[in-house]
Amino acid sequence: MNKWHNNKHNKKKDSGKKPFQASRNPKVVFKKQKDQSKSSQLFEKYKDDFGDEYSLNDIIEIGYPLIETNIDIISSGKPSDILQEIHILLIELVNTGLDSKESLSHFLGVTENDFVIDELYALLENGILAISEDQKYRVTTKGEVFLQEKKFIPVTTQEDFTFYIDGFTKEILAEAPSTTSNTANRLLSTIKVDFDFIQEEWMHINLCFTKINSGDKEIVDLANYKRSMNYRKELFQKFFVLIYYPKDNSGKKIQLKVYNNDFKLLKKQTDTISNLFASNKFLFDFSSELGEAEVYKKQFLDTSTEIKDDKLSGKYQDISTFEHKALIKDALMTAELAVYIESPWIRRATMEYIPAMDFFLRKKGTKLFISYGIDSRSQNAPHPETFAEIEKLKIKYPNRIVMISLPDHFKSKFPNRNGSHRKLLIKDFDYYIKGSYNWLSYGGNETANYAVEEGTQFFSNVKEFWKKVFEDYKFDLELLDF
Repeated sequence: MNKWHNNKHNKKKDSGKKPFQASRNPKVVFKKQKDQSKSSQLFEKYKDDFGDEYSLNDIIEIGYPLIETNIDIISSGKPSDILQEIHILLIELVNTGLDSKESLSHFLGVTENDFVIDELYALLENGILAISEDQKYRVTTKGEVFLQEKKFIPVTTQEDFTFYIDGFTKEILAEAPSTTSNTANRLLSTIKVDFDFIQEEWMHINLCFTKINSGDKEIVDLANYKRSMNYRKELFQKFFVLIYYPKDNSGKKIQLKVYNNDFKLLKKQTDTISNLFASNKFLFDFSSELGEAEVYKKQFLDTSTEIKDDKLSGKYQDISTFEHKALIKDALMTAELAVYIESPWIRRATMEYIPAMDFFLRKKGTKLFISYGIDSRSQNAPHPETFAEIEKLKIKYPNRIVMISLPDHFKSKFPNRNGSHRKLLIKDFDYYIKGSYNWLSYGGNETANYAVEEGTQFFSNVKEFWKKVFEDYKFDLELLDF
């Protein structure tokens, strides 16, 4: 993930060279521009697109899924110009009185078995000509209209058709992607392309086929029914996602824009990815740090579903990234009963909250719950110095801090779980916050690297939520004695 910050793009100081010297060597200037990275060019060009209220901080190259699909079809379409002219010629000759195979072949100088004469059968099958008992041809009324309106007899052929499917929207596309990407930052398609998909999207596939054939052909059937799909493979288009973060704490939403390799704004893909991001804050989490990323993402999506239910039952508000830091301090400084913090990691960023924790624990009868641990690997262990400071508080305030290592706790309670990626903050019975903010590992400073870590603050059913958390994790319910 490319991180871009305004302080990294300050203008260089004047080198002292005269202005005309900069243009005396255009090759050097061209080379610098050519060597400039795509991300850097995008930053310079679009950094101010959302005005002074937003900052462009993340530029991510992604692989956008496009599924190349090939099927066997039966198509019907306009015949070649030569065949169409033969049909018209035969109709006109029959109208002049050349009404038998013998007379027609003699006039044309061909045998009665010639392919030109064989086209009489096509005219008969389509009702353009009729034949009497004595084998004489005549032009039907339909044939007269055929001539007047310059119609044609469709030609049916078996062929294969290759098209491309947008991995999120199901849009059927005729052209292969102009640029593909080898990046590891690949978004996974949400659709399954199989025989049922072909049936469901039949109209759109047919429209695509007709469009690329200039309206002269259409699909009339699949050639081999359920075996009609020859292959499908996933391609990844090279796109760049520009992520704009609000500069203040007003709760504004993060904004996204999507560009292709030629810096063209892709409005459809921007809408698609914005909607995906709104429902899945892990969309751009391509980190290899999480060995069980899919499990954790599923847990987060399950939490998102719970959030929707909670929204229906009470008052809530969305929380932007930089509001979280103020809220955790508020919880520790103003709570009178208990504070619960759950975070996958405990890092040095927690040091900033140690004084607030101490202040909270000085109040009589207060309790601080800290649940942590995404797994039991050493690289995800708490930061030693920070953890030591929390241990000092445990000694200072006996039985007032409850530290729960989730990987250790789950060994006996949930043998198939290694830890949790959930993030929670609960203050007394006033509110609780769910989302993607890493409470004890992310500094949340506006001057540092931005992270996409938003959340939702709920004000209703807080007491019930305390109980739900403890029951879900099989914590000791007797600890809820405040």
